[in-house]
Amino acid sequence: MTSGETFRSMLLVTLVLVAVLTIAGALVYVRVTAALTEELRASIAEDYVLIQDAQDRAGEQGVAQFINWASATRSAPSFAFGLFTDKGDYLAGNIDDAPGFTDWGTITLPASDETPARELLAHAGLIGDHIVVVARTDDMVSRTGNAVLAALAIAGLIVAMSGLLVGYIASHAASLKLRRLALTLESVAAGNIDVRLPVSARNDQFDYVSREINGYLDRLAELMASLRNTAIAIAHDLKTPLNRVSILLQTAASASTPEQVALYLEQVHDEMDRLKDTLDTILRISRIESSDDTAAFALFDMPSMLADLAQTFEPVVEDQQQSIRYIAPTTPVSPAFGDRRMLQQLLVNLIENATRYAGPGAAITLAVTEGAGAPVVSVTDTGPGIPADKRDAVFEPFFRMNPERNELGTGLGLAMVKAIATRHRASVTLDDAAPGLIVRLALAPAAAVLPQSQRA
Repeated sequence: MTSGETFRSMLLVTLVLVAVLTIAGALVYVRVTAALTEELRASIAEDYVLIQDAQDRAGEQGVAQFINWASATRSAPSFAFGLFTDKGDYLAGNIDDAPGFTDWGTITLPASDETPARELLAHAGLIGDHIVVVARTDDMVSRTGNAVLAALAIAGLIVAMSGLLVGYIASHAASLKLRRLALTLESVAAGNIDVRLPVSARNDQFDYVSREINGYLDRLAELMASLRNTAIAIAHDLKTPLNRVSILLQTAASASTPEQVALYLEQVHDEMDRLKDTLDTILRISRIESSDDTAAFALFDMPSMLADLAQTFEPVVEDQQQSIRYIAPTTPVSPAFGDRRMLQQLLVNLIENATRYAGPGAAITLAVTEGAGAPVVSVTDTGPGIPADKRDAVFEPFFRMNPERNELGTGLGLAMVKAIATRHRASVTLDDAAPGLIVRLALAPAAAVLPQSQRA
């Protein structure tokens, strides 16, 4: 647990906090001791002022009496007073020798039977014709400073231990989440694509990664399901044409004339061409579904594409006694973002699907409106439509509305539509046009289509 990045980060934070606490503690110690030293000086100065008052009231005798009284009543280890002649001869007090300085300094009192030698802060000066010394130990300053240092040391130890404990707990929790992630990926690698990572309400980085991975797993599950369904559909749907090819080859082998052989082989060639077209379409759908390349994606004008398609398909649908028209938008429409050729293929498939199944006399309408920052395209026909219970199934590969009929086409047109729409993060919905069918393609804005790494 102590080798994880979370623990190392927390250890670094703890070291920084301890360093900051040490610097702050040093500043506090200096300020506290300085303040206490100033108080000590003020206390000594007050006693010195009292001695001056005694000198003013009673002269030398009053000073001597005050010093003798102060020496007797004040705590001897902490206070000291001395009265000396201007020559330095002792007159009164518990200081034996006159100091060699005036104003502020330190003096050392010798050890006695009751007290050890001690150093005192002293103030010396002339009062009248005498040298007066007032001194006091700095024990309170030292004790308070040591107490501050001890409190800071304990606080630093608590901070360090708390930081290490929090780092260990966080690292342990991160390791558990990473372990779950590893187990999930191992399970996916073993073939279980239904497993998902848990996402908590904390919405931290692990939850963000879990959501991203779950999204990719959902996408993988969709692709795997599509792949399975496609494989089954391919096997089922290619069985019939391959059987026809086999029968045609057997018939050609038993034909009596070269003309008959050529006729059967031509039919075999046609069947093989249809098989090739089917396989090419399947491969193209697979490439679209598995690719995330957005190099060919760009902004383009959807209304002009729809107008061009309506004009292109007009003679085609007239041959089938149908009509097609484009309804221009009445309000501005945002540019479409995507692979222009892919999206054009999608719309071509929708139009061809409408012309194939709407029947003679049907009217096909192309339109575009503004959606959520991107165009919404609709392809509407007046044909028989699609029952509501089959509107999801029509996007499956090789699906046919009437499988018992020998319908033309591969059954992959709408599967291609779905693949291209998914590739562009777009949605395709089928609704009743009363009469007929309306297919809506809601494109997504560029910010939603681009991969996460390419978004601004």
